[in-house]
Amino acid sequence: MRNRVIRSAERAETGYTLIEVMIAMAILGIGLMSIAVAQITAMKVSSRSKNLQQAMFLARESLDDFDALPPGSAVLGTAATIDDPTNPIQVGTDVNDATRFNRQTQINPNDPQTNLARVTVTVTWNTSNVTGANQIQLTAVKRMN
Repeated sequence: MRNRVIRSAERAETGYTLIEVMIAMAILGIGLMSIAVAQITAMKVSSRSKNLQQAMFLARESLDDFDALPPGSAVLGTAATIDDPTNPIQVGTDVNDATRFNRQTQINPNDPQTNLARVTVTVTWNTSNVTGANQIQLTAVKRMN
């Protein structure tokens, strides 16, 4: 009889109790939730980085066009704000991407000094997951003559 009691006591201690299983499941759930939050944050940062890179490309492209103008170009001698005729601009071919960019160029002749023109390109864009507009500006100085 004594042998039988010892064996049943050994058998009872080989498994896990319900409380131990519940605590392990809670810890596992918290860990998985943390991983899910980190993944969502990484996707948002990746999307913002992609839009910023595309906006920088559009601004640099416009400044390169002005850099290609010959000295003495009439465009640089007149103060103007020029909206890109292709606004709103869609970069890429993804029809599900609702991000649209607007590009505007401002020319200020004789700024910062005589015979120099300040060219500022502003690119703005809206995204579906962020309220308000995002914006970048690039500025260059070009010789007028």
